[in-house]
Amino acid sequence: MIDTPHLSPHLERLLRRIELFDTPLVQVWGWPGSGKSGLLSAFLGMQGSGAVALALDELADPNALRAAVDAAWESGAHWLVASGDPGDGLRTAARRLRTGQRLLFAGERRARGLEELSGALLAPQELLPTAAELATLWRLVTGVTADAATFERLHAASDGWFRPLLLALEATGGAGLEAAAPHDLLDIAPVRFFLRHEVLETFSSAELDSLLAASEERDGSPGWQLLDERGLWIEGPERDRMPRLLAASLERERRRRGGRPAHSTREATEPTGTASAPAPAAATVYALGLLGAPFARQRDAEGEHDLECRLRRSFQVLAFLASAPGLEAGREELVEAVWPTEGEHTIDRNFHPTLSHLRRALEAGKKDGVQTLLLRGGVYRLNPEIGWEIDALEFSSLVEKGRRLAHRGEAAEAAEAWRRAWSLYRGPFLQGHYEAWVAARREIYQRQHLEMLRDLGDLYLRLQRPDDAMDAYRSILVEDPLQERIHVALMQVYADQGRRDMVRRQYDRLCTLLLEELGVEPLPETTREYHRLMS
Repeated sequence: MIDTPHLSPHLERLLRRIELFDTPLVQVWGWPGSGKSGLLSAFLGMQGSGAVALALDELADPNALRAAVDAAWESGAHWLVASGDPGDGLRTAARRLRTGQRLLFAGERRARGLEELSGALLAPQELLPTAAELATLWRLVTGVTADAATFERLHAASDGWFRPLLLALEATGGAGLEAAAPHDLLDIAPVRFFLRHEVLETFSSAELDSLLAASEERDGSPGWQLLDERGLWIEGPERDRMPRLLAASLERERRRRGGRPAHSTREATEPTGTASAPAPAAATVYALGLLGAPFARQRDAEGEHDLECRLRRSFQVLAFLASAPGLEAGREELVEAVWPTEGEHTIDRNFHPTLSHLRRALEAGKKDGVQTLLLRGGVYRLNPEIGWEIDALEFSSLVEKGRRLAHRGEAAEAAEAWRRAWSLYRGPFLQGHYEAWVAARREIYQRQHLEMLRDLGDLYLRLQRPDDAMDAYRSILVEDPLQERIHVALMQVYADQGRRDMVRRQYDRLCTLLLEELGVEPLPETTREYHRLMS
C-alpha cells in the first residue's frame, strides 16, 4: 500500500484548496473511496501543531467538545480535524469554536445545515485526480512511468475514482491497464468487490432498484435523486452522467438479475440461530447493518425507511444488543460498553433516557403494539418475536454453516455458504466507531472473515476454480498484505497457469512488503518454493 500523504501534485492541490477557505466549517464531501481519509491525514501532517485531530465522540458530547476546543486554543491550534461527519454535532461545534478556529471534517453526504452555518464545501468532483495527477499515482505504485495516452485512457475509464484506481494498480502492477475500459477494471477482483460491497450495498434494496432503473445520464428519476444526495455524478459540458465504473457495475447487476425483479444485492439466506425467522410480509422487520458503515432500517407493508436513531449512544445500545448472544445484555454490561468512563451520577441521569429514546425510535410508526425492547429480570433484550435481519449474526451463522459442510465433505455447498457470508462483509464491524467494546468485536469478525476467505480459497482450488480462489486470496491481502502463506498460495496458482511472470511479481511484492514493513526477508521455505515454481 502506498503512502497517500505523498500523492502530489493531487494532494498538494487539495491541501492548498482547503487552506484558502476562510469559513469556520469546511467539509470534504467525497464518494466512498475518494481519498478523504488520506487527505485529512495529510492536512494534519502539513499543519503540525497548528491542527489537532478530533474524535467523533467528542463532537457528539458538548462537554468533551468544549474541552477539546479549549485545549486546541491553549496549544495554539487553529484547525480541528474530524475523520467523519459530525451529524447533529455540527451546530454545537459551530457555536463552540473560538474566533479564528476552524473545523475540517469529511462525509459521503453533504452536511445538513452547512450553508446556514456559513460553511464551505470541497465538492466530490474536486477530489478526483486529473489524468496528469494519475501519472504520479501510477509511478508510486508500479515504480515505472507510462505514456500520457495510457493515463488519458485510464482516467476516462475510471473518471479518476481514487480507490478503484489504487486497487487496480496494486493488483496488476499496471499490466493490462494501458487500454482498460470500465468493464476491464471491474474484472479485477478488488475493484469489483469495492464497487459491490462498499458502494452498491450501502443503498437499501429499494434504493438499488431505483438506481438500476436510472439511465446513465441525468434524468431526474428517483435513482438520480439518490446520486445527487451523495454527489455521485460527473459534470459534463452538455449533461451530467454517472461515474463510468458505477454505470458498469449497475449494468453487471442488471445482467446478473437477468431482468427478474430482485430486491437486494444479497441472496436470501437461512435465519440465524439468534435472530428470529423472517416475519410475515405485513409485519415490521428491522434490518441492521453492523459490518461496514452501520445502518438501521425499519420495513413494513408501507415500505422501508431509516430509523430516527439520532443519539449516538442509543445506537450503540442497539448495536451492542444486536451483536450480543441472544440479543440481550444486563445493565452493567451496557454501562461498561456505552458509559465506560462516566461517573454514577452521569450514568443514572442518562441511562434510562437513552433506552427510552431507542425504544421510541424502534417503535415510531409501528402499529401492531408489540414491544421491541424488553426488560426481564434486569436483562434488556431485543424482542425475538419480531423480525430482525442482522448482517453480523447472519455472517457468523453462514461461516459456521460452511465449516460444518466442509467437515462433512460437502465442498460445493460449503463454498456457496462462505460466498454468501463474504457478500455480507461490507467492512469492519461498526466502521467509524472506536469504543473499546467495538474494537474487541471488530477483531473477532475480522479474524473470522480472513480465516473464512483463506479456507474458501483453498476450497475453490480443490473444486478446480482457480480464478475464484485468486479472488479470495487477493481479498485477504487487501486487508492484511503481510500474510506470507497467501502470497505463496497465489504464486502456486500462477505457476499452475504457466504465468511465471506473475509468480515473480508476487514474490517481489512480498519481499518489498516484508522489507518495508518489518525489515525482514521471506521465510526460507517461501524462497525455496519460489525457486521450485520458477524452475
